[in-house]
Amino acid sequence: MMYCSSFLTVYGPGIVYATEWGVVKVEIPDLSRSNNTVHKMLPDFEPSGITVHAAQMLQRYFQGERIDFRDIPLVLDTLTQFQCKVLNVIRNNLFYGEICSYGQVAELCGSPGAARAVGGALASNPVPIIIPCHRVVASDGRLTGFSAPGGENTKIALLKMEGVIFKGLLVVKKQLFIQRIPQC
Repeated sequence: MMYCSSFLTVYGPGIVYATEWGVVKVEIPDLSRSNNTVHKMLPDFEPSGITVHAAQMLQRYFQGERIDFRDIPLVLDTLTQFQCKVLNVIRNNLFYGEICSYGQVAELCGSPGAARAVGGALASNPVPIIIPCHRVVASDGRLTGFSAPGGENTKIALLKMEGVIFKGLLVVKKQLFIQRIPQC
């Protein structure tokens, strides 16, 4: 059975979907717009404890709170083993306001040279924000894409909300998580 709950942001509403075992999908609003005039229709699913909890945490995140989403159960069974490994590295080690490169994530996953594959894994992330794929950038600080609504503009808005500093369109790397965690 599928459950869902909505959360509100200044950019518009978002939706959390879950099974009885965990969150399977998060839809965030397009942060490149100051106000989304398109309102999402909440699907005809009942809320659950998991969706209500996740939606409340996401709403608090979008209000500027530092939120740790690691206690939210996830169901990622549609992803490959490599995709899950990449997403778990990001989820468990990359915290609010921190950034790293695709290449650094590839190294942490034991696949040096697989930066493009890491990018592909992050593009398949069904639960943005809960798994913070927006915190991964190119090695030179460029933003190379974001699969959520609004694309790179949404990624910029999320990173700025978390206090990441930009010089033009390049991220200034003030904090890199790679320096404090061991390889997978």
